[in-house]
Amino acid sequence: MWEDLKFYGRERERSQLDRALAAARAGRGSALVLYGDPAIGKTALLRTAVDRAADFRVLRCQGMSTESELNFAALHELLLPVADRLPTLPTAQSRALGVVLGLHAGAADAFLVGAALVRLLAALAAEGPLLLVVDQARLVDPESAQALVFAIRRLAAAPVTLLVALRDDPADTLWRELPALPVTGLLEADARRLVDERHGPLGALRLARILAVAGGNPLALHELPDVVGDLAGTAPEPMALGPGLRAAFRDRVAALPAGVRVLLTVAATETRGVLGIVTAAAAALGADGAAWEFATAAGLLTVGDGRVERTHALLCAAVHDAATAAERRVAQLAVADALTGPGTADLRIWHRAMAAECPDEELAAALTAASAGSDHGHMTAAAMLRQAAAITPDPERAGERLAAAGRSAWAGGDIASARGLLDRATARLGPERAAVAGRGLAGLLEFVAGEPERASRLLLRDAELVDSETAAHLRIDAERARWVAGHGVLDLDPTEMTVREGISRFHTMIRPLPPAPLVLLWGLADAALEPFTQAAAYLRGSSAPAAVSLLPQLAIIQFANGRFAAAEQTLAEAFELAAAGGVENVLAQCWALRAKIAALHGDSDTVLDSADRVLALARPRRSHALIASAHWHLGFHALSLGDPETAYLRLRTLAQPGHDAQHPTYARLAAVELVEAATRVGRQADALEYYGEIRDWAVRSRAEWALSAAYTCRALLCSGDRADHYFRRALAVRRTRHDLNHVRTQLLYGKWLRRARRRADAAEQLRTAAEAFEGMGAAPWVLRARQELELTGRRAAPVTAHGETSVLTAQELRVARLAAQGLTNREIGTDLFLSPRTVGHHLSRVFGKLGLSGRTDLVDVDFDNGMRIVRPR
Repeated sequence: MWEDLKFYGRERERSQLDRALAAARAGRGSALVLYGDPAIGKTALLRTAVDRAADFRVLRCQGMSTESELNFAALHELLLPVADRLPTLPTAQSRALGVVLGLHAGAADAFLVGAALVRLLAALAAEGPLLLVVDQARLVDPESAQALVFAIRRLAAAPVTLLVALRDDPADTLWRELPALPVTGLLEADARRLVDERHGPLGALRLARILAVAGGNPLALHELPDVVGDLAGTAPEPMALGPGLRAAFRDRVAALPAGVRVLLTVAATETRGVLGIVTAAAAALGADGAAWEFATAAGLLTVGDGRVERTHALLCAAVHDAATAAERRVAQLAVADALTGPGTADLRIWHRAMAAECPDEELAAALTAASAGSDHGHMTAAAMLRQAAAITPDPERAGERLAAAGRSAWAGGDIASARGLLDRATARLGPERAAVAGRGLAGLLEFVAGEPERASRLLLRDAELVDSETAAHLRIDAERARWVAGHGVLDLDPTEMTVREGISRFHTMIRPLPPAPLVLLWGLADAALEPFTQAAAYLRGSSAPAAVSLLPQLAIIQFANGRFAAAEQTLAEAFELAAAGGVENVLAQCWALRAKIAALHGDSDTVLDSADRVLALARPRRSHALIASAHWHLGFHALSLGDPETAYLRLRTLAQPGHDAQHPTYARLAAVELVEAATRVGRQADALEYYGEIRDWAVRSRAEWALSAAYTCRALLCSGDRADHYFRRALAVRRTRHDLNHVRTQLLYGKWLRRARRRADAAEQLRTAAEAFEGMGAAPWVLRARQELELTGRRAAPVTAHGETSVLTAQELRVARLAAQGLTNREIGTDLFLSPRTVGHHLSRVFGKLGLSGRTDLVDVDFDNGMRIVRPR
């Protein structure tokens, strides 16, 4: 099957090849010419077509430049495996093909060769379908091409398929009589998948450059990621090619007229595509109107509205790559000379710096000064500083420029380039001078993609070295890094949560806005929604770490405020930017929130997969906040499934000294889950300790959620009227259908009321909880609330057997279902808040009513269809 092959896309081409083979299997002749750029995938398609033709006899040949002028050379290769069949042909035809195969001397008659080929192929096809494959057809000698076209046109009623691969459009070739199918580049989605599966995640800028140049060419997508290094975001264009692409395009480039090669080299050099500049520079180097006409007619360039677009970016890159170093320098200088208009001074400096043959401090200094221009984006500034460093004669000054380039790359969101440039700068300057030049870049990089503990140390170290304004920012980040590493809880001033107009995107936008878990901890989720939303809107469209880091924080705030759809949308955007930008700690935050949302919805597979991804990213970096978040969501999910043992094992780690999931913020946020799980598994002492922690936090913070959680935990630890009192106080603190903690408290209170035989009151709480959970899409919690509601008898439908009167009570039915699943009396009692003795009593009544001998017979009961006994035959 095609699906068994490692193809990316190509559905259209594969379908056409399947049709050609199907025609032969149906007894009809067919032919198809695949044509497209070098390395576009034509040979791979032929190869897989052969694999699909297991029931065919296959004959194949390949054009060779060394044999293209030898008459019938390709036909000789094609027919050599069946040379023993020549004696079966009429004498004249046998002799004609014998000459082709070198078995007889003399000149071959083209018509006799064609006629003999028809007869031979027909005879072979009579024994079974026949597949002829011709690769590199542009190099096939004309005589062979004519013979094959002659034959296939006369075999329309024979099971013969001819597949041909050609570089250029067959319209002007001997193959023009045959049906043709252009093979173009892969769609962007398929191209991205190929790169990701073959090379792993790449930075967004690096990947964007590869995709733009490759144009969907599979070989380019395989090779360019190895050629385009981690500094691709700041590398000058156009990029160099690898050896495979050079070899693939060598003949194509060499066949272009000299003027066209000059024009394409200039077009590749003037990366903005300004028509006037390209025209002037190309004309100065001798490219005339004929070169333009050729390039546009061949689809290499597109001209319009003052722009020149490199329609065939890969061929333009191949032409530029094939040019000598001197030719490339001349092109750079020609472009610089053509830049005479206002506002082009910086570009003139850039192109002259690119043409520099030796170190030039004056030019490097001019380019460094130009990089500070307000019209340049961060990545442009980074590229200019990197080139300035390349032509700087003094290694230490070059190091300073590299560090500054790294800081600009960081601000532009190219983490890979920022890291690589800082490493180069540190090698020349040492860590302290690199810290000054890079303005604390080492700690910032470590914060978003490394170990928070180490990030904190680096940020504090660099804060002692840089200017006071930068130092203040670095110290704030150091505090945040320590919090992520699990050190204490940061104080939070609500006035910090404002968005300051005009704040530079060069700085981290999240500094005035604290981490979202801290916002929740201090009970400020409502107040935080507007400033977080404003900050995200301000930074929208930016790939800077500030913007990427902010999005999962905003999603958490949206989720806490019941904006579930908005949180999902924000999370999707955060995933895309975090994966593309290489900010792995932010990516782990995204996976953590995905686990939380999936846990609410009851999607076990997604919960487990997302949590595993969080832990895989967080554990090597010792990011305790992220590890804790994964454990919290896993514990919450286990509770939703009615598995308090697993929930407790997961949740207790949040407060367990020495465990990598220990984190005071998350231990408090998960207080209700911790106490509920602990009480359900009989860990009363532990539950009291967890309650004490959330009680103390509620007193300190006065956060409404914390007060409600503390009352809920106290209620779970009490009995009688005291429990009722604390449940009521918990629900009185916050009243909102969008607050998950509030609705969970309603469910817990409803369970307690049912056990206290206050069924009407229980039904009211449980019905409200079920409706709220349904609005949240919390399927497992809806189920639990409805099950509890059924047990109150208020909405439970009577269960009948064989159309008779009620057989089992609602509680008996619940016990019977759990026993049928293999749960012990103790496990059933824990789930339903019953004693094991009461469970046993219910089961004895179930056995008597249904006529069963014991609990092993319960597996044969069809509880959903009238309690019928269904036994295997």
